[in-house]
Amino acid sequence: MTATPFEDLFPSLPRIDRDWEERKQRLMALSPQERVVAMRAGELSYRELCHWSTTRPDEVPRITTGDSAGGEFEWLAALTPEIAEARERPREPLRQSRRSRR
Repeated sequence: MTATPFEDLFPSLPRIDRDWEERKQRLMALSPQERVVAMRAGELSYRELCHWSTTRPDEVPRITTGDSAGGEFEWLAALTPEIAEARERPREPLRQSRRSRR
C-alpha cells in the first residue's frame, strides 16, 4: 500500500487500511447464508470472522458447548480442543450387511 502525500506529512497518525475496508464491504455484501457457507468452507479470515461476529452476532451459527447458556460461535468453538478432537476421530467402519458377508 502506497502512502498518500498526507500520510507522508503525518506518519504518526493512524492510517486507513483501504484493503481491509474493501474486504469488510465485500463480506457484508454477502447474504447471511453465503457468509455461513464461506465460513464453513474456510474462506473467511480470522479478522473477517471477528468482524462478522461483532457486527451481526445473531447471524453467526452457534453451537452449545455446555460452557455458556447461549452457545458459542461455531467458528470459535471449532478451535477448542474438544471440538477439534471430535472432528479428527476416525469414524467407525460401517457394518457389513448379512448379504455382503456371505
